[in-house]
Amino acid sequence: MDQLLYTIPECCRLAAIGRTKFYELIAKGEIPIRKIGKKSVVAAADLRRWAARLPVMEATKIGRGESER
Repeated sequence: MDQLLYTIPECCRLAAIGRTKFYELIAKGEIPIRKIGKKSVVAAADLRRWAARLPVMEATKIGRGESER
């Protein structure tokens, strides 16, 4: 069986983002959290849905700095 729930540190590792950014996403309502007692967890399905909604960038725009535009 696949893991159903992830802790905040696990989510940050899986999403390759920092803790501050992850909490910003939670505050904006982009990623819902669930509580088990005092512990905050994120459903794997919710994390996948968030990742699927991220915009896809054109290959020519990836890695270009502001000075190159």
